[in-house]
Amino acid sequence: MFSRSSRSSLGSEAPIGIFDSGIGGLTVADALSRALPLEQLRYFGDTAHMPYGDRSPDLVRAWSVRIAEHLLEQGCKALVIACNSASASAASAVRDVAGDGIPVIDVIAPVVAAVSRQGRRHIGVIGTRATVGSGIYGRTLRAAIEEAEGTAEVEEWATPLLAPLIEEGWQDHPLMEPVLLSYLEAAGWSHGTDCVLDALIPGCTHYTLAMPMLQRVLGNGVEVIDGPGIVAESVRFRLGEQGLLRSVPAQGNHQFSVSDLTPSFGASASRFFGDGIDLKHDPIWA
Repeated sequence: MFSRSSRSSLGSEAPIGIFDSGIGGLTVADALSRALPLEQLRYFGDTAHMPYGDRSPDLVRAWSVRIAEHLLEQGCKALVIACNSASASAASAVRDVAGDGIPVIDVIAPVVAAVSRQGRRHIGVIGTRATVGSGIYGRTLRAAIEEAEGTAEVEEWATPLLAPLIEEGWQDHPLMEPVLLSYLEAAGWSHGTDCVLDALIPGCTHYTLAMPMLQRVLGNGVEVIDGPGIVAESVRFRLGEQGLLRSVPAQGNHQFSVSDLTPSFGASASRFFGDGIDLKHDPIWA
């Protein structure tokens, strides 16, 4: 079990812990590896419980806390909650477990801060039922925009079919386009070839894998926000602020573990990090 007394031994050479319910968080891991090429990542995918978006907040919170403890036991110097549902339900609980000495970065707050400064007029957010049901994007975005003395319409819409389809590797499948169009039309954002939005936030890290399809369906007049890129910059800032950035390359590769080995996770991880990835089954729920 992780002990807070072990914090003092963690330095800049320690790895960064990152977790998600499945493959979506790999988009954040990829952005981190590009923004912070000297760092080593420890990734945990809770594939045994995927998708988090259809689970209760209490369950997501309990699982997230246990995974955070697991990563901290491995000596991680920072934690990245690379899942919107977990960020909405469990960020506070994970920060309590980590304590003040270990930065915890979720995937919602950095995106809200960045988008609130962009002068948007009509922002759409798509996500799982858990994320959209929490209302966290709409609530925090409106508050941040108001604080910046701006005005914008912010709307959220649940798109629960997308994460399972992407988890199966269907982000480029022809069936994805009619599903996306149906959601956009149901939300009242798209009418034929016209879209009322000027920005769309993919409020699930899985959705980043479908960015080309999203952009094609929305058209060039709508910016699809690059959440993983924004989060990676936030992690770099937080580590630099606390003197935790590595100055020399890490020895060893990134490490990936999952609670249930699935072909889709291995294929997606190889897509980002090559065929020689260090992937292992880590049944922490057994």
